[in-house]
Amino acid sequence: MNRSNPPQSTSPLFLIDGYNLWWASEDIGPDNDSGTLEGARQNLIQWLLETLTPELIKKTVLVFDAKNPPPNRASLFNHQGLLVHFAVGYGEADTLMEEYISVHTAPRNLTVVSSDHRVQRAAKRRRAQAIDSNLWYQRINREMKAKQAAQKTDHRKPNQKLSEFEVAAWLQDFGLHQPGADEALQQEIEQEFRQPRKRRP
Repeated sequence: MNRSNPPQSTSPLFLIDGYNLWWASEDIGPDNDSGTLEGARQNLIQWLLETLTPELIKKTVLVFDAKNPPPNRASLFNHQGLLVHFAVGYGEADTLMEEYISVHTAPRNLTVVSSDHRVQRAAKRRRAQAIDSNLWYQRINREMKAKQAAQKTDHRKPNQKLSEFEVAAWLQDFGLHQPGADEALQQEIEQEFRQPRKRRP
């Protein structure tokens, strides 16, 4: 079936169910009173931009249901490297996420962030990794914040390299350290973590 709003990335590292992650999170979830649905989405987007490195942001797709998309904005847009995709023409985010999974060129390297069992089954059929949103939020918040704090406090080695243990542990947390995983991807992620974060204005 041809759609007017198809997936625009065939090799993301993270595919995230936006509202699912928002509900599952702590700091940015429903208890965070943004006042509007658009404000809630912006809270989530901002958290991702502040937590992931720019390189990882470029490998992330954030999918939202088609209901109440932002006015005067395309259903698919790039926000500071993050691909944000509203499931216009699909009815719900699950269907669009299934299409992203189906067209992925290296699904073993994909981590699907959703607590929805239907999406998780689609990921597992293609041997992609699936993780509940609350677990992903907790793990990545802990790992990335700890690394950022270490880089900020260690002024002697601002570009210090992650140890082999750190890289292996991070990859294993997200299911990427497995037989058949792309070795080049592992090296690429290690290289990304070596780069110091640019301070936001």
